[in-house]
Parts: sequence; C-alpha cells; structure tokens
Amino acid sequence: MLIQRRKIISEKRRKMAAQLLQERFEHLGNTLSFASFGTEIDTSPLNAALKKRGCLQIMPYRAEALANVRIDNLECILVPGLGFDRDRYRIGYGQGFYDRFLAQVGPIPTIGIGFHEQLCDLLPKDPWDLPVGELALF
Repeated sequence: MLIQRRKIISEKRRKMAAQLLQERFEHLGNTLSFASFGTEIDTSPLNAALKKRGCLQIMPYRAEALANVRIDNLECILVPGLGFDRDRYRIGYGQGFYDRFLAQVGPIPTIGIGFHEQLCDLLPKDPWDLPVGELALF
C-alpha cells in the first residue's frame, strides 16, 4: 500500500518536491544523506549542492559498510522511509538497517524526508524502532 502511494505521485510533483527539498536543506552543515532509488524523493539535486560545499556523506546500503561512516562531525542525518506517522516513526523496507544505525549515533539530529503522501496516522512499531527528530515531507 505505501509503495503504491508513492508510485502514483506525478512526475511534476516529484520534480517540485526535489526542488523544495534542495531549497530547504542545501545550506545544512555536514550531512549524512542517501542516494534515492526507485520512487523515493529525488535527493540528487540536494546531494549535489551539499557535495559542492564539501558537506555530504552518503549512507551506504550495505550494513558492513556502516563502519566507514564518520559520525564525529555530522550535524544532520536525512532518513528515507516508505511511510511516516504523526509521531515521527518511519517504516522502511523491513530490514531494520536505519534503526540499528540511528541507535548508535546518539544526539545527531535526524530528519525523515519524503512526500506528503507518505504521511500515515499510525504505523506498526517494534520495540527497537526509533522516531526521527523531525519530518520534512514535500
């Protein structure tokens, strides 16, 4: 259901959301972002702007590569999701990848990013799930 919600978002809305995402966050300091794939919000314009300023790290998609992520100077972590709820919990692809990582990073601010269409009233939660600090849905 959440994949379908995201899949039907028009190309025009996708481009507008990517532009708004970039405008809102291109001035962040050292940021851990992600390379979007499939129907996720397009992070490439934002990532290019952050990279140009030397403020970008990209989250690896392999758990064994997490050891290479430098968190000592991070000011912000951008977090994807299939859906987000009003309590700022997210649901991903069911592997617990981000939850395990975020449990280790301490007080670094986290921002869940996506489309307005991904907001849900309530998502199922497991004991290890962690809410993000802020939602930015476009």
